[in-house]
Amino acid sequence: MRKISLYIAASLDGYIAKSDGDIKWLVDFPNPEKDDFGYNHFIKEVETTLMGGVTFRQIADFEEWPYPDKENFVFTRQRGEESALVTFITSDVVDFVKELRKKKGGLIWLIGGGSINTIFMQNDLVDEIILTVVPIVLGDGIPLFAKGDLNKTMKLQKTEAFSNGMVQLTYSKQ
Repeated sequence: MRKISLYIAASLDGYIAKSDGDIKWLVDFPNPEKDDFGYNHFIKEVETTLMGGVTFRQIADFEEWPYPDKENFVFTRQRGEESALVTFITSDVVDFVKELRKKKGGLIWLIGGGSINTIFMQNDLVDEIILTVVPIVLGDGIPLFAKGDLNKTMKLQKTEAFSNGMVQLTYSKQ
């Protein structure tokens, strides 16, 4: 069965973006050592990306699509403009993912956002969380997980501290 990894950054107070979806605080955070926080190694293993509609719309605003060599699925209630780069999924998230995991292939990256992260956690679909904690307090925004009944325990596998104060925590399913 294919592994699903949530690789994501969050503020100290647990937000992955500001309320309007802005992640400029993350992009602009000082990184004098030019660390990639393991991203280049991680992305080489990824064959498939999964994301919610809000996250897709934010990424679609980038100058160019960052995952052209990946199989990309967007979970949404509203179909977007068809694209050769992404497939929009309006059917049941859990059923779709369970079938996807059975297919031959490599790592599946759950990009986010908070609502889809919650659905995956509630349905025990996340095998690994690689969380980079950014030492900034936003006070408000889009949380890493939406409100809901989660109560999932993960096992710490690895910690890594970076010179700019960020800390990366890797957890696996218990």
